[in-house]
Amino acid sequence: MMIDVDVITEVRETLGDDTFRAFVKRMLAEVEETTARLTQLLAEGDFETLARTAHRTSGSAASIGAKALHAALKEIENVARTEDAVRRLPQLIAAIPGRAQETGDALISAVAG
Repeated sequence: MMIDVDVITEVRETLGDDTFRAFVKRMLAEVEETTARLTQLLAEGDFETLARTAHRTSGSAASIGAKALHAALKEIENVARTEDAVRRLPQLIAAIPGRAQETGDALISAVAG
């Protein structure tokens, strides 16, 4: 499931559609910045900071119902703490921009629909 409709409904009812849209835009900008940071941390071999960075942004995604994006970032966080991190992280990080775009489209559609 790409998005969590229950979370979206709760946030929209609490804050309104305009604020929800603003949160979506802010979260997508955060994901873009985070992706660049994750790439840098991977190159530096700083897996602990990479895991913490992914964790922080996964929380932002979860808070507005971006379920698939949250799961992708959570996987990065978890993999960063394994012996297989060097092999698996490049592909996982590279997939984030596409997942963010799909998620943003789904979230905005949820508000429009």
